[in-house]
Order: sequence, then C-alpha cells, then structure tokens
Amino acid sequence: MDIDKAIRIFSDFLNNSWIIVSQLLLNRDYTSNEDSINDWLQANWELLVERKVLKVNEYLEVYGEGADYNGSSSRIVDPEALPNFKVVIKSRSGNKILDILNDEQVVLENLTFEKIVGFKNGFYTFEPEFKYVLLTDDNLGLERVIVLDDVVFELERL
Repeated sequence: MDIDKAIRIFSDFLNNSWIIVSQLLLNRDYTSNEDSINDWLQANWELLVERKVLKVNEYLEVYGEGADYNGSSSRIVDPEALPNFKVVIKSRSGNKILDILNDEQVVLENLTFEKIVGFKNGFYTFEPEFKYVLLTDDNLGLERVIVLDDVVFELERL
C-alpha cells in the first residue's frame, strides 16, 4: 500500500476510534493527557502505517511528538531503530495551498509533516474531525495547518 492511502486510512481510524479511545486515554493518574495521547498515536502510527507501507528494518520518522514510553526513544516498537524514511507532502493541484492556521497561501517546500489534526475556532485540536495536516515550516519555524484533501503524501528516503 502506498503512504498516501495509508495516511488517509489512518485519518479515518482516528475519526472512528477517538470517541471510544479518548475515554481510556484521558485523565490518568500517572501521566498527562498529552503524553497518553502521544504514546497511543505513535504506537498506532508504527503498527498501522509504518508496518503497512515499509519493509522490515525500514522506519518512518516519529509521528508528531512521538512517544514518551521508552526513555530516550520516541518509538514504541523497536525503540533503538532510526528512521530511514520521511513523509513529504505535495499539493494535489500543483499550486499553492491555503494554510488555514495562518490564513495564507503557501508553497509546500521545506515543510515537515507532523501529524493529522482537527481544527476548531482558528486553531488545531487533537479531536475529530481529523481531516487536517499539521506541518512545521522549516524556514520560518512556524506551524502550518492544511486540509488533508488538498495534498498527496509521498515517502522520501533519508
């Protein structure tokens, strides 16, 4: 399966499972809500996306902030593994795309894929509908959010 299809299915998985899983992830005694969510996201990213699209001994960059489960590693499975692929984003139309967080048209260059997010009241959220993409603009060091349906995801070897 290609990475574009896998990420779209992952978005569907987040939308369909969030109402159930959030009841189990949030308000724990021993960890923050953010850490619980990040651990769960990283584990599912590795098991559902990474293992579906890559071969044995091939790994993606961590998803979002990654997990805080295995000490110095941000991975859940194979904590010593280093990434050898990253997700890159291309405009579906070939043109500039609207960054809805900063309300400006952007060219999808020098941007790092972070994760799939929701978007409400002018800011991204970690709740449905997960149909937006959080990116980091590597040139300006700022976050950008674009609509999932406006882009195509590809893999690039590191």
